[in-house]
Amino acid sequence: MNFSEEIKSYKIKIDALLREYLLAEKERARLVSSANEKIFDFVVDFCGRGGKRIRPILFIKGYEAVSRSVGIGGKDAGEIIRASISIELVEAYLLIHDDIIDEDSIRRGGPSFHRMAGEWRNEHFGVSAAIIAGDMLGGLANQIIMETSFHPELKLRAIRELISAEIECFHGELYDVVLEDEDEVKEEDFFKMVDLKTVSYTTVAPLVMGAILGKGSSKQIEAFRKYGKLLGRAFQVIDDILGTFGEEKRTGKPVGSDIRQGKKTLLLLYALSQNPVTDSFGVEENLQLVESSHRLLRSEDVEFLQHCIGNKDLKYGELQQVRKIFKDCGALEYSRNLATEYIKKAKLVLDSSDFKAETKEFLNYLANFIIERKL
Repeated sequence: MNFSEEIKSYKIKIDALLREYLLAEKERARLVSSANEKIFDFVVDFCGRGGKRIRPILFIKGYEAVSRSVGIGGKDAGEIIRASISIELVEAYLLIHDDIIDEDSIRRGGPSFHRMAGEWRNEHFGVSAAIIAGDMLGGLANQIIMETSFHPELKLRAIRELISAEIECFHGELYDVVLEDEDEVKEEDFFKMVDLKTVSYTTVAPLVMGAILGKGSSKQIEAFRKYGKLLGRAFQVIDDILGTFGEEKRTGKPVGSDIRQGKKTLLLLYALSQNPVTDSFGVEENLQLVESSHRLLRSEDVEFLQHCIGNKDLKYGELQQVRKIFKDCGALEYSRNLATEYIKKAKLVLDSSDFKAETKEFLNYLANFIIERKL
């Protein structure tokens, strides 16, 4: 089975179990009121829009890398897939709340949760329902792990890992909001935020939780922490590139929303560092990642970026000009090359690990997939 087929095979099983689980919870909601049931219709719709389900697949692969039960047909296959749904529920929970914070109206090619619920009743109701739905999904993530047949001690360790990742993500989300109002942000500040907000639950927690349930050694779990951190950093950098240079039909969310929200992405930070009067980015050791043919920003470029960043009414023509500035100054090239460097380092961690060969191969393909995602 090749990489794409394996991804598809896991996705089918994950989607089926996720839908089955949520429909059971919808039945409980129906017993409360028709309104509760309606909100769960939104939950089922929102959670059903997932892409390739990379997070739960990482969870499963973390398990397979260290366990004697290997592959979809293994002894605990059904249980580990069920447990992996926990990270998808947390993802939905965080996205629902993130869309409220960022005032985004589109998610995964459809309306954001608060927009769906708001259109049903009113705007305030929509935000209230979204907050509650997100909180509920966070609780269900713990519940589904507890309902599996793994040893209680292993389940407790996995849930502790999940809670730890959520707490880190909360701090990262807050730090991200704080950085929007900071005038000088360095690359190290950006990656501090990324490690907390994205890496924690997107790549590290799924791999580690799976390895815990697979009775992995402390050495194996530490290897996953290192690999996950590098993979997660690359994932976020590429995600930010797609957020500015991608197409809405591919990304499933408004292109340019990071610029409209004033997000301090690596693209923006590098671009501003190419202003002759700015030296706060701190990338001297990485300058070799960019060809010398790129130009420094002119004062009018800086003024234009300052006009666009945080501008809720950013026009498409202005977005196009921001893209051109990012390309001309080397920000796009720098970001892509840095993501590639993180992937190379992640593969080195895999090469030196004692994970099963077939899992190493899959995770190497996954690293390639992340860096090659299309605009």
